[in-house]
Amino acid sequence: MAKRTAIIDIGSNSISLVVYEKSSRFAFSLIKKARAGVKIGEGAYENGGVLQKDAMDRAFWALNDLLKISSSLKCQKILTVATSALRDAPNRGVFLNRVKKELKLSIKVIDGKKEAYFGGVGALNLLYDIDSFVTVDIGGGSTEFAKVINGSVVDTYSLNLGTVRLKELLFDKAKSQKEIKAYIDEILDELPHNFKSEIVVGIGGTIRALSSAIMYLEEYPIESLHGFKYSVKDHKKLIKEIPQMSNKELKKLSISSNRLDTIREGVAIFYRILKRFDTKYVIASKAGVREGAYLTDLLRNTNHKFPDNFNISIRSLVDKFALNAKNCSYIQRVASDLFDTLEPLHQCEEKYKKLISYTAKLSPINSRLNIYSNSGNSFYLFLEYLNFGFNHEEKLLIALLLNISYKQKKRENEYKKYQKLLPDFHTFKWLFYILAIARAINANRYIQKVEFKLEKGVLQIYLQDHSILCKEALQKIELPFEVELKSSS
Repeated sequence: MAKRTAIIDIGSNSISLVVYEKSSRFAFSLIKKARAGVKIGEGAYENGGVLQKDAMDRAFWALNDLLKISSSLKCQKILTVATSALRDAPNRGVFLNRVKKELKLSIKVIDGKKEAYFGGVGALNLLYDIDSFVTVDIGGGSTEFAKVINGSVVDTYSLNLGTVRLKELLFDKAKSQKEIKAYIDEILDELPHNFKSEIVVGIGGTIRALSSAIMYLEEYPIESLHGFKYSVKDHKKLIKEIPQMSNKELKKLSISSNRLDTIREGVAIFYRILKRFDTKYVIASKAGVREGAYLTDLLRNTNHKFPDNFNISIRSLVDKFALNAKNCSYIQRVASDLFDTLEPLHQCEEKYKKLISYTAKLSPINSRLNIYSNSGNSFYLFLEYLNFGFNHEEKLLIALLLNISYKQKKRENEYKKYQKLLPDFHTFKWLFYILAIARAINANRYIQKVEFKLEKGVLQIYLQDHSILCKEALQKIELPFEVELKSSS
């Protein structure tokens, strides 16, 4: 597959570009994104789906700009997909032919089931492990659903129900809430019952905007939308009221100005879906059609799924920042061995073994990023880069452990700041010490044989080679009262 790939998604509301750079067989990172709110579907739904000239002109020139970006980044491949507005348009050929002739760009108009499938593939690969869920992607002209069970998309569906369509046909005509509800429910009646789900993964601008508003109201401790989970019961009243709010009221919820024109319509649709599904939890996803289109190409030989035990975030960080990948793997093994050796004392849940091993693997990268400062400048970078494959609690724990102060009082204060999303302090403290010991053993960045033995509260560390740096680093660690530390070589 090409090293750099541009994905262009032509929706009813906007045209978006993302550029991914591949760093190894399955790993990649986002290097550019751009969006133009051209509203190619504007005026179409009240005119039999016919695309209007001004809207097509705006979309054409937006594509021209996005192609210039992809050219400047030397993208070897461009995948361009179009969804509801174009597939519904009787005159789509006029636009497609103009783009192909003048911009030399071929656009693939995908049907609703393919659009839903892309959304499902994006979510199941780029969210953390969730057994079963249904994706809901509310667009300008349609809403797509993908049912995921045990890591596979088992069913998809698409409805002609979207924000721009609802706005032009009902909201702009000042229809009553009762009429709007009846219209939405009638279309939702087409959806098979098997899509009902306690967990909904929300894709698209409407649900992202709603989720951001809920994060704002909750005073959520981190600014990270992808993977944010909330209870429908706790926010049902807000979701029900948004479709009737004024712009002034919406702005108080921190709704961005570019969402004010369609947020009411989108949330009206979403509320009826949640009610019909009897959904308990919503998880916001920033991975959708664009990511799904990219992943179906990248993972075409693995059934559109990452291999088992592969974490895209960890591998991409190592590819991008590690000076020596073998050193990262070494400290990961040391931390895992320490976790097992000290288990009789720390008694932490087994799930934390994988998390502390991932944290240790990133430790050399963190040292590199903070080489001129000990202030934890990489904390926010890790929060962003660990977006895929981790829930909020996991990625916050990793980012904080990598950057937390070695001074006990300051460490306790930093823990309290994010306590809502962290494990109990006993677990947190032990994970910190395990990482600190693993770091100390690797102080000289030498891959040496090391053995651990725990006897009567004493952790004996046997180092293959004499190392002043390692021994001095070990002596500086403030260990919990439960354990004493001795080292020899």
